[in-house]
Amino acid sequence: MNTIDRQELKNRLIQEGYVEAFGLDQTIDNLLNLDGKAAGMLKAWMYDGIIPDFEAIEGIDSKMLREIKMKEPAIILSYGMLLKAPKENSIHLKRILKQRIVYKVK
Repeated sequence: MNTIDRQELKNRLIQEGYVEAFGLDQTIDNLLNLDGKAAGMLKAWMYDGIIPDFEAIEGIDSKMLREIKMKEPAIILSYGMLLKAPKENSIHLKRILKQRIVYKVK
């Protein structure tokens, strides 16, 4: 599979509802810096329309993230974070989940 073109990714993120004024370039950089399984997941989403799906890592899975209305690119980034540092990043993601549940942000 080819590497992902930055402008093509930017256009796709805008189609998904991302806004340039809210850190879009940083999100693009983070996505383009993914490696391994997370990079493969991003390519599968970009080129084949495959919805990101992963089993629980430290109690966090794609279904749980989707339930709080996390967008597909954010789920892919979360997966990459969990692969790199499962314990530390699961704590971070669990805080986000708790805040969204407590404040009913969806």
